[in-house]
Amino acid sequence: MAKSLSSSKFNYSQLVDKAVRELPNQRTSEIISLRYGLKNGQRETLESIGQKYGITRERVRQVEEAAFSDLRKPDKLSLFKPAFQLIDNFLNQEGRLAREERILDSLTGQEDPHPERGALFFVLTLGKPYQRFVESDKFFSFWANSTDAFNKAQGVINKLVKDLKEKKEVVSLDYISKRIKEMGFSLPQRVLVSYLDTTKQINQNCFNQFGLVKWPEINPRGVKDKAYIVFKKQNQPLHFKRVAELINQTNLGNNLSQAQTVHNELIKDDRFILVGRGTYALSEWGYQPGTVKDVIIQTIKENGPLTKEEILNKVLESRLVKKNTVLINLQNKNYFAKGEDNKYKLANF
Repeated sequence: MAKSLSSSKFNYSQLVDKAVRELPNQRTSEIISLRYGLKNGQRETLESIGQKYGITRERVRQVEEAAFSDLRKPDKLSLFKPAFQLIDNFLNQEGRLAREERILDSLTGQEDPHPERGALFFVLTLGKPYQRFVESDKFFSFWANSTDAFNKAQGVINKLVKDLKEKKEVVSLDYISKRIKEMGFSLPQRVLVSYLDTTKQINQNCFNQFGLVKWPEINPRGVKDKAYIVFKKQNQPLHFKRVAELINQTNLGNNLSQAQTVHNELIKDDRFILVGRGTYALSEWGYQPGTVKDVIIQTIKENGPLTKEEILNKVLESRLVKKNTVLINLQNKNYFAKGEDNKYKLANF
């Protein structure tokens, strides 16, 4: 029985080095080594290699093509079958495509530039079934071993983007899996994750929530957006000091957030409402901006004359203040008048 291959232990460098050393001449071997980063993991451009050898970039490309033509001869290509098997097994589980960084990381166990990554990139380029899709405005660079894999992934992503635009809020992976089934796609979760990893339009935040990459909950820019993520996750009013603590605890950025900075930023942003001493809430939750007096005025405008208790109940729904603070404001005769029915109305209303 054939011994099973382990992608984490497979030596791509050894395989590729052996094949490259057998190329017709030493300069060809050196050019291929530089082009694919076989020594240090850093792939060089046609231009830089041409300058080293005093030849044109077109000539470098011709040397590269000739080398691949030689290595694709049946007797030499058969040497790469074990590597092709590992790549195919991985891609097939990922939905026949995978983001370039994902496949290089997963199959080599190396996350930084490394000869193993260079060698794997070489093998992918050599293998005829494999197609590289270069980075675009909507997708990262990725590899596929099926001609229709991209079309299927693109169809799924387009549907998800449309759905998220309509929903207008972050969602869980379970939600996405459910919606995909409702849309008529039958995908294992691993394939769905691979599709999501490939697109630039949808991303995941530190709370494992998915959304459009332009949303502040997904791609926060500055303290205010980070605070917004915290409020959305906690779903309740928070003191600005607690907001700063949660920003730092959830690693929303490299620099620690200072409580006073958070306070200064929140008070200037219409997304946040100061509902008590140092305590903020999101305006989208229905909290009204302004002072307690402003809230009382708005409450009477919306509901007409109200009793003292009715005003207290409504104001305390949107402000974390003491009852006496509301009652003191009601005594301001420049704004409020008490009628014979013991209901308050706006003065001169």
